[in-house]
Amino acid sequence: MTETSVEAHKDHLRYEQEHLKWSADHMRALAILKRVEAHLFAHEAEIAAHRAEIARHEESIAHGDAHAPSPSKGEHETLGRAHTEAGKSHDRLLSAIAGLEEFL
Repeated sequence: MTETSVEAHKDHLRYEQEHLKWSADHMRALAILKRVEAHLFAHEAEIAAHRAEIARHEESIAHGDAHAPSPSKGEHETLGRAHTEAGKSHDRLLSAIAGLEEFL
């Protein structure tokens, strides 16, 4: 091997090691993004359930239990607490996700 080819060989090995590290880093990042995506889908399901509870409650307020059974006080409080807790992290999570756009 010439001195030039030895240097090229060293460069190639270094590049390949960097590529392997980057690939591993990307896979970890994608795993995190999939977990974030799953969290968002689960939160959408909770939102749909809360909307249904609100609609049922509004119906019972407007027309009594004849149209829709009133939610129990416990159910109403549980969903209200869940709503408040979700709101605390909502803005931070969406800001973090939106912040990724600068890297695209």
